[in-house]
Amino acid sequence: MSLNLSFDPLTNPASLCLSVPILALFVFLGYVAVAFVKDQADARQRNERIEETLALFGVDRMRQAEFRRFVAGVLQRQGYVVRMPHPSRDEAMTDVGLELIAVKDGASYAVCAIRYDKPLSPGSINHANNCRARHGCDAAMVITNRAFRADARKLAQATGCVLVDRQGLVAWIEQNGIASSASSQIG
Repeated sequence: MSLNLSFDPLTNPASLCLSVPILALFVFLGYVAVAFVKDQADARQRNERIEETLALFGVDRMRQAEFRRFVAGVLQRQGYVVRMPHPSRDEAMTDVGLELIAVKDGASYAVCAIRYDKPLSPGSINHANNCRARHGCDAAMVITNRAFRADARKLAQATGCVLVDRQGLVAWIEQNGIASSASSQIG
């Protein structure tokens, strides 16, 4: 009796049992590879769109005061009623980061608009929460042209602070047609 080790399903039907799972494995791995490449391309396009949108407005080159005004305009387009608080001289010394009070649907937010070159730390979340308490707002919000560090996101989740990062800011801009109206004015 000889043992047939060929993988030809016509001469050795048992080889079919091995070839189908192997073929299925290759099909699955091919699908995973295609999905990965597509996800990478989508992420690259998303990042390019974010950079193009923010470059259109010069967000990364703005001074802090310009960024605050820009954010106030974006918030207004989102349906918020926005005002800049006028604290007393003593409060101004301790409340440097509070830049805006925004109200929508009856809820008030102490908004810190922070244009920065690096991901924001938990300090920005703490500051926004302190401003929320000091000004009697319902919630705190930090809006930035960058990202938030993981520890800042964790603190924000624990304290209920609303975070709007670079990607969220662009989503708001695009949602309200700000980018398309700006590009039509430029072009």
